[in-house]
This record gives sequence, structure tokens and C-alpha cells, in this order.
Amino acid sequence: MSKINVISLRPRSLLHWTGLPVKGFLALVAHVAALLPAPGRGRPWALLLDNRVLLAAIAWRTNLTHRQLADLFGIGVATVHRVISHLAPLIAGLLEPPDGQRSDLWVVDGTLIPVEDQTVTACSKNYRRSVNVQFAFRVSDRRVVAVGDAWPGNRNDIVVFRATMAEQLAGHRLTIGDGAYRSAPGVLTSRNKSKPFARRRARAEHGIARLKGYRALRQHRRRGAAINDTTHAVAVLHNLKIDNA
Repeated sequence: MSKINVISLRPRSLLHWTGLPVKGFLALVAHVAALLPAPGRGRPWALLLDNRVLLAAIAWRTNLTHRQLADLFGIGVATVHRVISHLAPLIAGLLEPPDGQRSDLWVVDGTLIPVEDQTVTACSKNYRRSVNVQFAFRVSDRRVVAVGDAWPGNRNDIVVFRATMAEQLAGHRLTIGDGAYRSAPGVLTSRNKSKPFARRRARAEHGIARLKGYRALRQHRRRGAAINDTTHAVAVLHNLKIDNA
């Protein structure tokens, strides 16, 4: 792989729109490049790899429409769709599974994400058609350690957790949650609502608030199960920002 640098970005001034530091963005491009097959026959891309990664990151951060992104990068709308559809599962796959540090304190919480594709949503307590997604964070630095698949937004957190995340967190002895997870396997909750416990549990709410700085998690436009790729990809960008701060 040839050396990748920010100078090749087009337009260069858009890098800050991703919310990533330069080092984090270069690390993301390098990870994606390592996953791509060797160049061969097929339809060529209209953008270099670093610009394609830039486009995808900006799409998740700003939630611009495909037409707006096409105008921004000087390419066609179909190319924008093809770039995002190609890179989303690759970047989503970069989310590392929970490590073996049993002394780390993790906290789990769920959030509702409005999705325009009504086939995967349900009317939720936010009065919008949404999906319920579970996130687990490391308390020490708010790093995402696991993301569950999206379920209709009318399902309770405990139901979605058991179906999508309980297996991922199995074996970690220090996972906490609020009262909604009282019967969840392996999750510790507080019955007396102590302030120290509440401060640690609030790390999940803070982490979710930072994730929703990526506006694609405030109104998701892509169809079907693409919401799962988006939530995992945003978690990867969030972790890169923490690791390269």
C-alpha cells in the first residue's frame, strides 16, 4: 500500500467534519486498506481510498443527503451510495470484541434511534418510529466495547439485551446497568440508588450522547439492517477518537 497522507484528501478542509484527529483518520484508512482485496478487474472507483473513507465518515457525522455529498465531492449520487454501502460493513467489522481485562468496569445502556425505514422500527416512547440499540462502554474512558443489533423500539431494554448482547458480555464479572437490567444475566444493579453507582452508570449516558454527535444516529436514512453497520461503524470512529486524542 502506498503511503497515505492528508495532502491527498479532496477537499482537504473537510477532514474536521469527521470529528476525528488526523492520526485517528490515518489509522482508519490504514485499517480499511488492509481489509481490501488486491486491485483487479472491475469498475474503478471515482475517488481514492482516503477520500472514500472521508466521504463515509462525513456522511455519518453530518447526515448529509447523498445528493449533498455528491455535490461536495464532485461525484454522482450513485457513487456516493456505492461508497457508503461498500465501506460501512468493512468499518463496522473493525469494532474489536471485548478484551480479557476482567478488572475493567463496563456499563451497559440502550438508546432509541429513529429510522426512516419503517419495516425495522416500531412506535416508541420518544413518539417516533425507532429501533432499540444496546451499547456497552468501558467506564474508565467511555470506550465502546460492544454494540447489539437493532430491535424494534417498543421492546424493553432487558429483552433486547438478552437477545443481542448478553452473549457478547458473558464472562465479564464487572458489568453494571440501571434498574431496567435487574434480571439480566451478569449485570449488576443498585437497589439503593447510591450516588457512586449512579456516577459510574452515567458514563453510559455520556457515551451515548457522544455517539449521537454523529447525526446519522439521530435520523437514520438507509434501509433495512444497514442501521447495524452504521451503529458499529460510528462506535469504531468514537473509539479511534479516544485512542488518538
